[in-house]
Amino acid sequence: MLSLDWELQSPLRNSSITRCFGSKAGKMGKHLKNLDEMAHEKYRKNKKNNKQQGSNTTTNDIEESSPTLEHVPEMTFHHQEDENETKFDHGGGTDESAPTLPTKQDVKDRMMKVVHAMEDSFRSIRGAEASPELFDSVQVKAYGSMTPLNVLAQVVITSPTMATITCFDPDTTNAVRDAVRDMAGMNFNPRIEEGTIIVPIPRVSMETRKAIVKQIGKVAESTRQRVRRIRRAAQDVVKLGKDGKLGPGISEDDAFRAAKDIDAVTEECIKVLNDVVEKKQESILTVCA
Repeated sequence: MLSLDWELQSPLRNSSITRCFGSKAGKMGKHLKNLDEMAHEKYRKNKKNNKQQGSNTTTNDIEESSPTLEHVPEMTFHHQEDENETKFDHGGGTDESAPTLPTKQDVKDRMMKVVHAMEDSFRSIRGAEASPELFDSVQVKAYGSMTPLNVLAQVVITSPTMATITCFDPDTTNAVRDAVRDMAGMNFNPRIEEGTIIVPIPRVSMETRKAIVKQIGKVAESTRQRVRRIRRAAQDVVKLGKDGKLGPGISEDDAFRAAKDIDAVTEECIKVLNDVVEKKQESILTVCA
């Protein structure tokens, strides 16, 4: 006799099978049909029991299981390019101002502004462990305007999978909870308990972390290109000086010196940028015990 366990596990259970049993085909066929029905009944009971057990899972059990965040949010960093960052006023035109070359400090300030904007954007991206900075970019609709969350509340990371948010003004608690819930790509499901906002934080799988690191790399390359565009714009002005097109106030030696300074500060800023990106990527890939 065929066992019920074999009937449940067999990949042929739902297949169309022709059985040949000779002269007793009718009785044997009926017997096998009864076995099929018994097997199906066992399958249905197991499925029903599993469903009931799943519905009886407590809130604590859910939190202990530490759900994994598998969705990779599309990263959009809003450090919008300023059209003036590549415009250098070299004078010597119709306004009769004295001709000038881009200074090393001016070029560096423009480049570092771009790097810092990228770094600020990374604050809302989780590393190996969640940090209060994760919520820095959250804007809350309160008091008739959009207000940063860190102005309205204090965030404390109580465990790798839990954050608590305490609002300075209890009247803003619901608005803060809604803003956290709507954070793009985070899948947070905050709740309010005794006036405090509880935010379960899903764990992030290594596969998801690698995908995030890849996206950060793309943002980093875009930022490098902005830095290089600033360099190119500055060097275009320097070239005018080398060619004597800025007027007699700019010597060729001055232009060559300025070009060297611009290249040096570009290398310096690119190094800072690379260090920021490398540190963030390592933080994301680090596996906590």
